[in-house]
Amino acid sequence: MSRAIVFAIAAIWAFGPAVAQVTVVAAGDIACDPGDSAYNGGSGTPALCRQRATSDLAMALAPDAVLLLGDNQYDFGALSAYQTAFATSWGRLGAKLRPAPGNHEYLTAGAAGYFAYFGAAAANGHYSFDLGGWHFVSLDSNCAQAGGCSKGSPQEKWLRQDLAAHAGMCTLAYWHHPRFSSGLHGDDAAYVSFWQTLQEGGADVVLNGHDHDYERFAPQDAFGTAEPARGLREFVVGTGGRELRPFVQISANSVRRLVNDFGVLRLRLRAGGYDWQFVTEKGTVADGGSAPCQGPEGETALMLADGRFRISATWRHDGLAGSARPGPEATASAGVMWFFDSSNWELLVKVIDGCALNGHYWLFASATTNVGFTLEAVDGQSGREYRLEQAPDAVMKPLQDTSAFPCD
Repeated sequence: MSRAIVFAIAAIWAFGPAVAQVTVVAAGDIACDPGDSAYNGGSGTPALCRQRATSDLAMALAPDAVLLLGDNQYDFGALSAYQTAFATSWGRLGAKLRPAPGNHEYLTAGAAGYFAYFGAAAANGHYSFDLGGWHFVSLDSNCAQAGGCSKGSPQEKWLRQDLAAHAGMCTLAYWHHPRFSSGLHGDDAAYVSFWQTLQEGGADVVLNGHDHDYERFAPQDAFGTAEPARGLREFVVGTGGRELRPFVQISANSVRRLVNDFGVLRLRLRAGGYDWQFVTEKGTVADGGSAPCQGPEGETALMLADGRFRISATWRHDGLAGSARPGPEATASAGVMWFFDSSNWELLVKVIDGCALNGHYWLFASATTNVGFTLEAVDGQSGREYRLEQAPDAVMKPLQDTSAFPCD
C-alpha cells in the first residue's frame, strides 16, 4: 500500500485518469463604485472593495468560463462605473464572462449600464449555453423588471422549454437572489418556481449572490426539504469584493458557512459529476467536495462525508480494465462499489469522522473479489490522496486506518 499526500491546489483536481472537463469560476457582489471612499484607485482596503484582488485570483485559476452572480458593479450599475471599476478588475476576463444582473444593476433604469456594458453576452436578461458537456442557465431574479418569476411567467416558461430541449444534461443554473440563505436577506420564496422547474427538469446546481458571504447547502427541494438523491445543491457566493456581512439566522440544510474571506467558487465540471472549491483571495481552499450530477453518463465515484471525500476505483482482469461504479446503497459515511454487475458488489468503503477523538478522518475498506484493483480516496478540501493497490488473485486484508486524513 502506498499513500500520496498532495497539497497544491492544482493537484486537488487530479482525480483518476484524465477525462474531458471544464473549470468554471463564480462570484457576485463585486466592484465598488469609483466614487466610494474605500475604492482607493481600485485596490480597496483590507475589508472593502476587493474587486482587484478577487479578479487577480479568478485570472490565476485560468477558468474556461466566469459566472457573474449579480451586483457586479455598485452602487447603481452605471455604465461609467462599469467602464472604470469593473472593466479594470473582472472585466479583464473578457469573453469568458457570463453575467447575471443583480438588484444594483436595476438602480439604473432598465439596467441600462449592465446591458450596454455586456452587450450580446447579457442577451435579454436570461439565456443558456453549453460548455464541456454541461448546460448552463442564467436567470434574471429581479422579478418585477423581468416580467415575473412565478410559474407561468415568461421567464419560467422559457426555462421549462429550455430544460426540455437539453434533457439529460448535467445542468447548472445561476441568478442573483438566493432561494435559501442564512445571510442578511434570508430565504426568499419568490424563487420557488425557478427551483421547482429546475428540479423537475433534472438540474443539479444553483449559484447565487446577494448575501455577502459564502454558504453551501445540502441538496433540497424548493421548500427546504432535504433530498440527497434528486435535490438541487445551492451555493451562495457573494464574496466577489464589495464587502462581507455576518450570518443572521441559519437556514435548514446549510452545511458550510464562511464570512471572513473574499474569494471565488471554483468548479470542475466533468461527465457525470462535479468538484467544488471555495478559494479565498489568499489562495487557500476553505471548502471543497465532489458530487454526481443527474446527467446520463452516471458517476464512477462515491462521495462520502457530505461530499468531502471522493472514493473511486479502477479494476483490471484478463487484459481488460474499467471503472468501479457506486451502488445505490451508499449512505453519508459508507457505500459499496461494483465492477461488472450492480447486484454483485466488490468493495465496501467507509469514512468516519474521528476529528473529536484523534483529529483525523478514518478510512475503512474491504473487498469480496480476487480481481485486481486500485482504490483511491481524495479529500476534496485539502487535496490529500490515499491510494490502495490490490494485485489480481490476492486476498485483501481489510483496511482500518484511523489516521488516514487529518481533519484540518
